[in-house]
Amino acid sequence: MQYELESQEISSIRRRFTFTVPRTVVKAELDVEYGQMKGKVQMRGFRPGKVPLKVLAARFGPRVRADVAERIVNQIWREAAGDIDVAGQPKLADQADLNPKKPFVFNIEVDVKPAVELGEYTSLEVEYTRPEVDEADVQRMADVKLASQRRIAEVTDDRAVEDGDFVLTSLQLMDGEEEVIEEPGTLVNTAAERFYPGIESLLIGLKKGERKTGEVTISDKSVLDQIKGNTYTATVGVEAIQTYVTPELTDEVASELGYEGGVEGMQAALRMELDQRIDDQSRQSAQVKLLQALVNSHEFDVPPAMIDEQFEALVEEHKIRRAYAGEDMRTITIDEATNNDLRSRARFAAKASVLLLQIGRVEGLDATTADLDAKIAEIATQRGQTPQAIRGYLEKEAAMPVLRTRVLEEKVLEWLMENADLKPVAPAAVEPEEVAAAAPEAEAAGEE
Repeated sequence: MQYELESQEISSIRRRFTFTVPRTVVKAELDVEYGQMKGKVQMRGFRPGKVPLKVLAARFGPRVRADVAERIVNQIWREAAGDIDVAGQPKLADQADLNPKKPFVFNIEVDVKPAVELGEYTSLEVEYTRPEVDEADVQRMADVKLASQRRIAEVTDDRAVEDGDFVLTSLQLMDGEEEVIEEPGTLVNTAAERFYPGIESLLIGLKKGERKTGEVTISDKSVLDQIKGNTYTATVGVEAIQTYVTPELTDEVASELGYEGGVEGMQAALRMELDQRIDDQSRQSAQVKLLQALVNSHEFDVPPAMIDEQFEALVEEHKIRRAYAGEDMRTITIDEATNNDLRSRARFAAKASVLLLQIGRVEGLDATTADLDAKIAEIATQRGQTPQAIRGYLEKEAAMPVLRTRVLEEKVLEWLMENADLKPVAPAAVEPEEVAAAAPEAEAAGEE
């Protein structure tokens, strides 16, 4: 549609756009509207389709002019908005009356993404922590691997029953003179007994072959409804003791766990795995530091809508984390302190996004189809779904532009990392106060 456009800067993040539509276009749009109405309206005294235009204008003029004005505004804004870096909902500030003999003038105000004058962003000096592999951590990882190989085995030494053992028990429960239970041999799990919870209090401390009688209350957690919650005189005897046994690390066990080169080969592989984890965490730390340096060196305002978008994402992530911890997602509320903290992080994330995207434009970086495909495949792997399912969901929710923006931000951040002056430092060189001060921006950068 034909129109003239004038732009006025209200602030660094808000613009006022004045649109002027020629009267010839206005008249043509009104004629189309009345022409369509003429074929549908039925009025007394006139044959269908023969109602004069003057009669229609007198009867329906205000409504027609309002409808046509709204249609013109919406159509022109859709056309113009493609060339404007909009960052919020447009507001119709004011508009002239729609008159077929005059041009139609209306004004729209909207927040726009700021055009930041970029300072230095290459060769940024970034110090980050890079600890060495702790041999104690290697041993802990080995212990975890060995724990996966633990098996239940008979206790052969002369020791008493301990908490966590499985005890082959002869059991008798008496309610006065009445025998309620007589078990010549039942296996009792002293850590999580299902049938006779409470009986373990008599068993712990007994050795194989020993017997003991005492009063026992069967816990309400018993699966046996007829005895749970009741108190009995119990007699138990230890027939055998079994317990979980974790194998020692040997060349054979290392091979069973899938490691070549025996014990030394397994330890070397675990050391490499830990080193890679440390490297990944250190790289993320460096990215956070780089974003902090970038944001802190550029002072500019960001539109409230951009902060709100980041804030909503952070709130959703906060709720998901708490839901994973066992809370009901439907009843989770955000207290004032957390709300303020998330708002601060959202402001940081919004500023980082503006800077990353502007650097991307300056350096000619873009999110290619291959980049998007790779990210969708990554998300699919994380969620245990197919790439087709993820793509279908994104398209259904009209979220592909959001994904493209996120992928581009990641790509620019990687480019900045490649062009930064990265300096690893020992963890001891970082003061606790610095870590505490960086925490909000670090989490926001993680979301970014």
